Amino acid sequence: MNSPRPPRPADPRSVEERDWLAQERALAHPAGDRRDALLARALRTMPVSQPPADFAAAVAALAASGATAAASGVDSKLERMLFNGLLAVFALAIVVVAAMYGGQWWAMASEGLGRGAAQWALAAGACLLLSWLPGGARRLYEATRVVQAA
Repeated sequence: MNSPRPPRPADPRSVEERDWLAQERALAHPAGDRRDALLARALRTMPVSQPPADFAAAVAALAASGATAAASGVDSKLERMLFNGLLAVFALAIVVVAAMYGGQWWAMASEGLGRGAAQWALAAGACLLLSWLPGGARRLYEATRVVQAA
């Protein structure tokens, strides 16, 4: 598989045209290259299938029934608790890594990008975080409101 690439000609259009003609010849009579013959046979024998007529309705009904069943089950509560625990572990890991390597990373970013660029990147990150906070707070409020109402 790791064979060297053939040298490229000066005019790439000649290669494209040559490849196109080779594929057309292989489709007409695939006696040449084995790969072209396999491609021609695959193109001739491609299955022509369509989804059933009620496919979209069946998938929508399955999704609707699965969403209500999963939201009320005990498994979903366990999964939600495990997911929140995993998020807490990741958040703790981020804080630990930032405390351990934050100074080194900041020094490398300032050196590589220049002090002004690194500060602008930090400001852009802060802006993104601030723009995502209201949506996250709204989702958290809605999730706790639904749990309290149940």
